[in-house]
Amino acid sequence: MVLLLGAFYLLSRYAIHCTWVTSEAYSSPSIVLAARGAHGQRVIFDDYREAYFWLRQNTAPDAKVMSWWDYGYQITAMGNRTVIVDNNTWNNTHIATVGRAMSSYEDEAYDIMRSLDVDY
Repeated sequence: MVLLLGAFYLLSRYAIHCTWVTSEAYSSPSIVLAARGAHGQRVIFDDYREAYFWLRQNTAPDAKVMSWWDYGYQITAMGNRTVIVDNNTWNNTHIATVGRAMSSYEDEAYDIMRSLDVDY
């Protein structure tokens, strides 16, 4: 009986721990990130939202931005700027071209960006 109660206790503690880890790891939206500091305090990283605000305020309304496709919809919605690729991944050619630019040496990447008419 003691063994059964001990097993039940350990399994319930494990379930509580898993719930806590999941809430910490997966409850943070991708634009505003949360973490724990060295002393356990909650730290908020608002860098993406600040960057999108900067784009909106400091670039021309018709500017074209090249980023990896993950951030395309966020830049379009929050930065109000045109992107080369976004989360609609149907255009594999553009995604491959952007990937090639991001993995190339600067002079080759510059030529690729010019061919795509990229401003930022």
